[in-house]
Amino acid sequence: MIRLAAAAALALGCAGCSIEAGGTVDAVGAGDTAIRLSSRFETGTFAIEPAQTTVVFSDIPYEDLARGTARNGRFLHVEVLWRPRPGKTPIEPSSTNLSIRFVVVSNGEVGVYVGGGFGFIRAGRAGDGEIEVDITGSSISLVDKTPGFVDLLSPAEMTGTLGAFENADNARATRRAASQFVTNRLGKVRWVGMPAAAVTNAR
Repeated sequence: MIRLAAAAALALGCAGCSIEAGGTVDAVGAGDTAIRLSSRFETGTFAIEPAQTTVVFSDIPYEDLARGTARNGRFLHVEVLWRPRPGKTPIEPSSTNLSIRFVVVSNGEVGVYVGGGFGFIRAGRAGDGEIEVDITGSSISLVDKTPGFVDLLSPAEMTGTLGAFENADNARATRRAASQFVTNRLGKVRWVGMPAAAVTNAR
């Protein structure tokens, strides 16, 4: 049932919503051969977890992730560790409230990027039923890859604005499918936890 719900939820809209699902993020590499990689997502869902909010975006069809047949695409998993309060939360240059996992699939080869940084969070008219994540600056680096994957990003800065609707079944199922897809392609478990620095920042 979860599998069917996850696939069907990708097409869901949100009547009366003030936030548009999906959006664009840019990853800009800092190296001499680095590139700018723009990723456009048409959908986004999130789940409220005990210690954070899990937000997922993918331009890879869910069935291709679940079956392990994806050849090209990107998957973005953002953990919102805490939400800044306008006018109340002091923002330091080293503030970290986002943990990021970014998976790039290119011609069947896979690269896994991990990092963290800061983002502003906005709720829409439906409250926590829709959120917008404005990534103002987060650092990501390659942590693992298949033999044929060529990394032209690390280290890179990620910025962008993304919207998501609350759908816990979809968010969790897509996250699990992406995790299993990466594990199968790499031949080992590779799903990194949140950066240690993230949990030390004041709420």
